[in-house]
Amino acid sequence: MRGIIYKDLCLFFKGVDKIVLLVLGGLLILFAAESGVYAGMLFSFALDMMVGLLHLTALEKEEKTAWGKYQRTLPVGAGKVMAGKYAALLLTVPVSAAGAVVSNLAAFAVYRTFWPEVLGLSVVAAIIVPPVFAVFSLPFYYWFGSQIAQFTSLPLAFLMFYAIKNFEDGWWTVTDLAALAGNLNSLLLIGALSLAGLFLVSLALSAAGYCRRK
Repeated sequence: MRGIIYKDLCLFFKGVDKIVLLVLGGLLILFAAESGVYAGMLFSFALDMMVGLLHLTALEKEEKTAWGKYQRTLPVGAGKVMAGKYAALLLTVPVSAAGAVVSNLAAFAVYRTFWPEVLGLSVVAAIIVPPVFAVFSLPFYYWFGSQIAQFTSLPLAFLMFYAIKNFEDGWWTVTDLAALAGNLNSLLLIGALSLAGLFLVSLALSAAGYCRRK
């Protein structure tokens, strides 16, 4: 299974091409110009979505190279194949978490204003958002194909852009984040348990869809 995880990680990082870097660079310039001290957090939100989408891109590359046919000849069951994919996903979470920290520190260096609540929310989102992309998209991919899986990411992307728009319009403030941070431990526990449950259900559905496509 380690070989499968390594392969998935290689496909993920190979997906970071010039287009991805240009999109992220453009968003960085936009947020820096329009969002001020919130630029680091908003950029980290965009990076979270990009990390989730790159995993879908890796699945599409597998499909184009007909890797699935070769994989089914290996002495590895569907459960291990899916567990390897979800493990690779979790191993890329540090990428989005590091991006959240670096982008917020960069905003602090530029604007000389640092709010721990903003950094905390950015890191929490960086840990939660990419796995949530996979929880919803992977079962759809193995049951209905890549195009349907891409559509499943739209609701989450809409929610993220809604949050970004709220900050740009000033509807949410640091005071709101401070109130949220006051219940952070409880929210993290509930979120972790919910995410673990969703992971197990998603993994089972993906494995069933993988077996169905054999």
